[in-house]
Amino acid sequence: MPSGQEDAFDATFTSELGEGLGTATTPVAASGSNVSYSYEPMCVRGEGGVSAGFYGCAGQQVCGQDGLRYWLWQHDGSTSSNLGTVCVEDDGAAPAEVLTPGRILEAFRRIPVPTSPIGVNPVGGRTLVNFDTILHTEAQPFTRTVRLLGRSVTFDITPSEFTWDTGQGTFTTSEPGRAYQASLPMSAYITHRYLEAGKVQLGLETTWTARWRVGNGPWRPVDGTVTTTSPSVPLDVVTARPQLVTYD
Repeated sequence: MPSGQEDAFDATFTSELGEGLGTATTPVAASGSNVSYSYEPMCVRGEGGVSAGFYGCAGQQVCGQDGLRYWLWQHDGSTSSNLGTVCVEDDGAAPAEVLTPGRILEAFRRIPVPTSPIGVNPVGGRTLVNFDTILHTEAQPFTRTVRLLGRSVTFDITPSEFTWDTGQGTFTTSEPGRAYQASLPMSAYITHRYLEAGKVQLGLETTWTARWRVGNGPWRPVDGTVTTTSPSVPLDVVTARPQLVTYD
């Protein structure tokens, strides 16, 4: 892996290749992480043994032009995770194309994420000063599967935070809110009370988090987020004025 690459780690690939195969080590350029990687031979199963047991290793799986296939492991403290397999050609060099957190985050950020439409109650683009204006949006979790470095990687993507710009201040919620329903108390909604009249632009930023896995492997968190910005919505904040009427 080239020195100074964005997603590089202060780590080393340590290859424990098994008896008679030797050991190879390749430094990975870095940013102060304790993460390290190792790879071990991927066996061709042999014959013999009981039917319910492991059949032994009849040799190492081959790949590429003249390479051998290995299981790749990531180690972070006491936790080890299998990242799939890699092909190492006969020069013994450690594989450069590794699913590092930086590459995973880059792939996540390339996935089209929907923007969240802004909803307002009362409808009609107008609300009152000192009145609970209801804000809401639509944002649902979804999954996407992509090919990354020859592997099938699935992302489970979830909206985690909503930052509302009322035009007179901002605030953040963990829920998207809901449209007005007569049967619900006001405590069930996300609301904002305007203190001054005027024309404002409502804005919303939605922060998305994700977890990922290779094939049917274990889920791991993506080290980073994606933020989408919704189209702004104009709102006219007006003051209610009492009007005297007579009844004949």
